[in-house]
Amino acid sequence: METLEHLQRRIATMRDLQSIVRTMKTLSSITIRRCERAAQAVRAYDETVDYGLQIVLRDKDVADAAIAASKAERKTGPVGLIVSGSDHGFCGRFNEVVLNAALENILSGRAENVALAAIGTRAAELLTGAGHTPDVVHATPGSVEGLRASTRNLLALADHWRTQRGIARLRIVHAVQTPETPARPVTMSLLPVSPAYLFHQANRTWPSRRLPTYTEERNIVLTSLIREHVFVRIFRALAEAQASEHASRLAATQSAEKGIRDRLAEMNGAFRLRRQEQITSEMLDVLAGATALNRR
Repeated sequence: METLEHLQRRIATMRDLQSIVRTMKTLSSITIRRCERAAQAVRAYDETVDYGLQIVLRDKDVADAAIAASKAERKTGPVGLIVSGSDHGFCGRFNEVVLNAALENILSGRAENVALAAIGTRAAELLTGAGHTPDVVHATPGSVEGLRASTRNLLALADHWRTQRGIARLRIVHAVQTPETPARPVTMSLLPVSPAYLFHQANRTWPSRRLPTYTEERNIVLTSLIREHVFVRIFRALAEAQASEHASRLAATQSAEKGIRDRLAEMNGAFRLRRQEQITSEMLDVLAGATALNRR
């Protein structure tokens, strides 16, 4: 039977663990909100890029050439796949959900034609365990402020793949938070840009009667705008993935907190029972001693 001192130490340890879980839950809640705000804030920049593409694609020759090139690139060629996972644990099945979606993308085509990049060491380890070792492993953004640097690194990787390995099709697999689940897998095509999107921008009505002008060569402007369009999509994917990771961690901490609370109730009950037994035993010893003295 455990002593009172041992029970007290176990209860103190459990309370410390409860405090840690509560802190993790609070941090996850704050990070989810900040990631959601970051994803919303970049939408204004995305709209500006859309307006720029609308102006450039008003030229029918430029629009037709861009749409034709996009359709051609979508059919053939090797694929670059970015898998956004986690560097840290205690987030439920977040990494497994992303891994399953990544494996579906890999197996849908020829595995030898897929270049892999993993965001997060845990995602990289799972991919390696499944027989698909990533070519590149990036750390997950440490905070919302790190999303921009991570996005730039992935853009540089995309440029390297396109120039050195001839990769024209680029996708990113990540998880998003939904009302039904904290982690739902999503596969987003980054390159080539959707022909439907280009067609929509080329035929959309300008919101005012004044049209902007530009002095740079059209193809250069178009390339720069498409690059910024891809930048926005990667940024939003990373922000949504980080929010989903922390939503998964929040669900895990809530479950852990309930388990700790139930365990603490059991341990406190055992402590009270053991203490009552000890008090009763001491009182009986005192009573027995008093009885023995009275008999003398």
